[in-house]
Amino acid sequence: MIPVHDISEEEKKEIKIVELLPFANSEISEIHRHQFFECFVFLKGGGTHSIDFIDFPIHSNSIHIITPGQVHEVKREKNSHGFVFMFELTVFNNSKNIENFLFDHTCYDVKEFSPFYLFDNSISSSLEVIVNQIWKNYNSESPIKNQLVINQLSLLLLYCLQTNIGRINENNIDLKHSDTYTNFRRLLNSNFKELKKVKEYANLLSVSEKLLNEIVTQRTGENVSAHIYKQLILEAKRLLNTGVSTKEVAYDLSFSDPAHFSKFFKSQTGFSPSEFKDIHH
Repeated sequence: MIPVHDISEEEKKEIKIVELLPFANSEISEIHRHQFFECFVFLKGGGTHSIDFIDFPIHSNSIHIITPGQVHEVKREKNSHGFVFMFELTVFNNSKNIENFLFDHTCYDVKEFSPFYLFDNSISSSLEVIVNQIWKNYNSESPIKNQLVINQLSLLLLYCLQTNIGRINENNIDLKHSDTYTNFRRLLNSNFKELKKVKEYANLLSVSEKLLNEIVTQRTGENVSAHIYKQLILEAKRLLNTGVSTKEVAYDLSFSDPAHFSKFFKSQTGFSPSEFKDIHH
């Protein structure tokens, strides 16, 4: 069974940091998922990082953001070097821009909202200075070291946020109904196990089903139902990868019976749940 990692109640008030040192041979982590956020900062690249079944390159001067619930596996080459920051979303309660930015990583899939941020030379030198200062503060005896770390990590995340704003501008995304679309994705993230009909989300958003479908299709090329199904399939894949049985997955996702779930899963993926588990183990 693939483990689910969590941090203690006391640790939830702070940011935990682990240095990813170069090593003699390539390193492959176990596939796992978390109940907290992780921010990987790679100063020297090499390897790949699988996040929710999609491979992202480990480049120098890059940041990868992992959200609670995602499954991931790090395959580092021997000379790669970086740090991983572990924290709860509540750490950034006083910075709504960063809090919303991180939360949206949770609500969107990795193809639509990439967890991968690569920085050019104009920022890369600053990136290394900031990260090394964070590591120094983290290992100090200062009574305000956690606040210093939070403030400095906030700067790194603001660089990521700035990059994401650039992506939105490059893709010429229509911002007219942007809030409605964002609120739909957040509602879907919180309610997809129980709410599986378009009208349920339209009612919560106080818009018609027709308008909601138009907004979502214009933004993504797929209608509301397709996104509901994709969210269910993604969570099903995550659970199946953690060793949960098909029956348990079906009930966790509020399907009436395992046979109904298996039929739905195969219609969406082309594989039965058991076939999917065989492929990914």
